[in-house]
Amino acid sequence: MRQTFLVTRKHSRTRRFPLRSLGLALIALAAVAAVAAEGAAAAGSAAACSSGDVAKTPKYVFSLSIGPTETMYTPAQARSKHPTSGEIMLSGQMTSGMAGMTMDNLGMRHLEVHICTPGGAVVTNAQPKIVVSDPASKTMAVAVPVEKMQGVNGGPSDIHYGNNVTLDEGHKVTVTVSLNGQTVVFHTRVPHSSM
Repeated sequence: MRQTFLVTRKHSRTRRFPLRSLGLALIALAAVAAVAAEGAAAAGSAAACSSGDVAKTPKYVFSLSIGPTETMYTPAQARSKHPTSGEIMLSGQMTSGMAGMTMDNLGMRHLEVHICTPGGAVVTNAQPKIVVSDPASKTMAVAVPVEKMQGVNGGPSDIHYGNNVTLDEGHKVTVTVSLNGQTVVFHTRVPHSSM
């Protein structure tokens, strides 16, 4: 038995369409929506590795940003507190800036590295090594305890790696990032505090 549905237009005759046609139309709409969602995700992914200082290797695109200290939340804290800014820690080890603490006046900054494939997909399960050196200070190169995180208002396209670290504002620093045999070196200046 063939199923049909009715489409009635004002001042016109009622037409009968097979239910199969509706199913095909819905499948086509779903396909268009999926392509649009993939395009939006790709745009978000491409944007993740296009801001800040950018360096490329054959396998990856790395984007480095250094900014004010971020408040870090566990996923449970983010669900219960509903923060409007900060970072959700997905794995790794947090240093400072937890639960509302701001440490900019103590020389803390938020260092983050986004990692993408050359095609623009965000690398979400990396274990990079990040080392910071400040030639002007008397300290040696310091390994950053790498945390996998995303902004509280971000999604998977915002996954990045780094932590809150002690950096002297205005100093020129070298940040070395290594992942799976691929290494990039950034030479940048620590921004001044906005406070």
